[in-house]
Amino acid sequence: MPQLFPVRACTPLLAVAVLVGAPDVSHAAPGPNPVVTEPSARSTYLERRVSPSPRFLDHGVLQVAAAGGTPHKYRVEVGLGLLDHLSIGVTGHWLAGQTKPAFSPKIAIAFWRWEWASIGAHYHWSLYPPPVVDLDVETPSYAGSAHWMLGSVSFGQRWVSGGFDAGAVRFREDDPSELPGDNLRNPSRTRTTFGGGIFARVGTRRWGLTAQVLMPALAAEVALDLRFGLFERRARGGWLPRDKAGRGGLQPRPWTQ
Repeated sequence: MPQLFPVRACTPLLAVAVLVGAPDVSHAAPGPNPVVTEPSARSTYLERRVSPSPRFLDHGVLQVAAAGGTPHKYRVEVGLGLLDHLSIGVTGHWLAGQTKPAFSPKIAIAFWRWEWASIGAHYHWSLYPPPVVDLDVETPSYAGSAHWMLGSVSFGQRWVSGGFDAGAVRFREDDPSELPGDNLRNPSRTRTTFGGGIFARVGTRRWGLTAQVLMPALAAEVALDLRFGLFERRARGGWLPRDKAGRGGLQPRPWTQ
């Protein structure tokens, strides 16, 4: 039976509608032959070939990650992919001097995901260590803050992917127009400006090492992620770069071997 929709060419809104609402389609062959069930449009879409993305998780995939860098020192993360287009998660750390752990939500929406590229947007905020109150005007004595709202474009081929982020960042910085007060805290101000950076990931659809840098509120890190299939539609496997299930659970095409 031909597909009712051109799934590969549909817009993101049509894709979501097909994924959420399309029923399974089946028919019974004449005579004593068993019932033949054809895959639904939803299954076909969620089993298509896509590259492992540094920014977006596949449907039904749980990610756990750990990262080290600046300004957060370290952080741990857990996230879940839904319908290949929505990734939700949380990241946090607990440093000496903090009375409780600090957390940040992580939300990413993929507008388009192809085999070789993806385009979307994501939001999170940077985690900072507790401020040190002293008389040194060169070191900030206030709690750091940086909220990132970025568009993202990435390209991937087999076990290497990378791209760039661009958008807006709202962050706290020193205020040069004021002098330090009697409370020993450096004067600060909050401003919104253009921000962005670059990132690269090496690995498979099950594990990867990602390096990224964002500016102007410097945020740089190297992260290790592990991705496990909870209720994904793609084939199991993908732990090895040459695993045939490593790119969407399908046989690799001749030019990718």
